Amino acid sequence: MNHFIRFPRTTWHSRLFFAGALALVFPILCSSSIQAQDAPAATSSQTVPPQPPVTTPSEPSVPPPAGTPAPIVRVGPGVEAVVSMRDKQIKNTSALTTHKQSYEFTLKDAEWFDTGVTVSAGETASFTSSGEITLVDSRKVDPDGIDRGWKDLLRQFPANSSKIGSVVARVSDIGATVPFPVGSSGQVTMPTTGKLYLCVNVSSDLSFTGSYKVKLKFVTPAKTSVPTTAAPSAPVSSLLTPNLFNDIPRRVSDVASGQGNPGDMVNFGLVGTKEQVEAAFKAAGWVPVDKSVQDAILNGLMKTLSHETYTEMPMSTLYLFGRPQDLSFARADPLMVAAERHHLRVWQSNETVGGRPLWVGSATHDIGFEKDQRNGKVTHKIDPEIDKERQYLLQSFDAAGAFSSAAYVTPTDPLLTAKTATGGSFQSDGRIVVMELK
Repeated sequence: MNHFIRFPRTTWHSRLFFAGALALVFPILCSSSIQAQDAPAATSSQTVPPQPPVTTPSEPSVPPPAGTPAPIVRVGPGVEAVVSMRDKQIKNTSALTTHKQSYEFTLKDAEWFDTGVTVSAGETASFTSSGEITLVDSRKVDPDGIDRGWKDLLRQFPANSSKIGSVVARVSDIGATVPFPVGSSGQVTMPTTGKLYLCVNVSSDLSFTGSYKVKLKFVTPAKTSVPTTAAPSAPVSSLLTPNLFNDIPRRVSDVASGQGNPGDMVNFGLVGTKEQVEAAFKAAGWVPVDKSVQDAILNGLMKTLSHETYTEMPMSTLYLFGRPQDLSFARADPLMVAAERHHLRVWQSNETVGGRPLWVGSATHDIGFEKDQRNGKVTHKIDPEIDKERQYLLQSFDAAGAFSSAAYVTPTDPLLTAKTATGGSFQSDGRIVVMELK
């Protein structure tokens, strides 16, 4: 049986190309000209623009979302509970209860290694790694890895935040999963339920000789008395109705007030405090972006001098509830960030769910560049199938164990198709995913 699985990696030539492109377009991307969704400041004499028209079917139906959909359970009109990776039925129902207490694996390849072990959310695993590898450029590495050199800034690694040649792992093979460091030793609590994969953190052009031995042992949890506290809280699906979104605009705008251009669709909600929101994004591999060109230049310079990757490129300011986004996050390959990245904006609303604040936002995936239909300049092009990005956000939070429950809500006036502020088109099934954060 072949235990190795190949996850997509960019070629060396494409990485060099995008590295050069990044160097050329970085100053432009950080300027107001490329962030074409930025608009002139609104004046107090302007009036609030009317809500953009939406297409509403007489009997709204919910087609499956783009990409791999999360399992759902309909719980009421317009509300569907999301079945988490942690909770859905494993095909082999005995996988979780019959895995051995210890394993040993050999890593001698640059691909992700399928251990064949299905782990359960909350399980604690102890890793011990040994051995040595020699990279094609003659650098010798142990399981803890080595710091990056200048040439390594032009390389893409399975775990860009981990050291070169170190042992890393991930749970599940979905693209939104965030790898975590293993190194020579350590204990890790599994963030979700799924298959465990191991990998040597090298780029596709950094072949090596030698191997690592990785010993895996599951830690038996200490027996504790069962607390007699209150019953578990109700899932978020039981607290939601389509009417919750009646006073929340379906789309963001490129100005705070006035006759602006309606833009991205509001397609997700988060229930929790600001601290919980920030912690959830961090756990799921999203980074807060720089707020200004000056911050970007300083941060980019400092990270380059430290041989670290830079993915915090600023994004344009958009508006909801008459104000700019409260928080902005992104996930991207460091060498592709100029042209392609997952990114989103978040606003705190006036609504609450179960007594906790409801945050809403718009998540889109930049896939290249296109002409801004407003002014003829260059702007980012988003994937028109925006439900894929909603699914990517959900999967990233699920893989990180960041939410306790989640649900889809179909508003009473779902947005099914429209154009962005810059003229590009997009389509959706109209649903908003809501996650109750831990």
